[in-house]
Amino acid sequence: MTPLINGINYASTNITFIIPIIGAVIGITEINYEAAKAIDDNYSLEADPTSRAYGQNTYKADVTMYKDVWNRIIDASPQRNPSLLPFFDIVIVFGGAGVQIRKEVLRAVNFKNNPMAVKGGDTKLLCKIELAIGGIDY
Repeated sequence: MTPLINGINYASTNITFIIPIIGAVIGITEINYEAAKAIDDNYSLEADPTSRAYGQNTYKADVTMYKDVWNRIIDASPQRNPSLLPFFDIVIVFGGAGVQIRKEVLRAVNFKNNPMAVKGGDTKLLCKIELAIGGIDY
């Protein structure tokens, strides 16, 4: 077998996360997003589906970042409230040495919450922010 037949894979170090009000963000520890379509089988008196219905698209997303990065977003927000920012796009760029550059865009984003949790012994403060998104360009 040929070693490294698939070459180099994307890794977390190959991701650039860009938010328009502060630019490229350093201090993101986790990004989660997904698109889903409601798909339901329709039944009549038979045991198997008679047809299939395709419904709405839904989107979920969240991002976890260090508290000092979140504070920069808060400070750049109207009335220091990130949920008051107008819709914006978040650009996520996958790229680096040996991998093909790829861009994915979270469209019409709003921040949904302003979280903070800390417990004794924590050596880093992280905030997990839920995002409302209107679509994803892959």
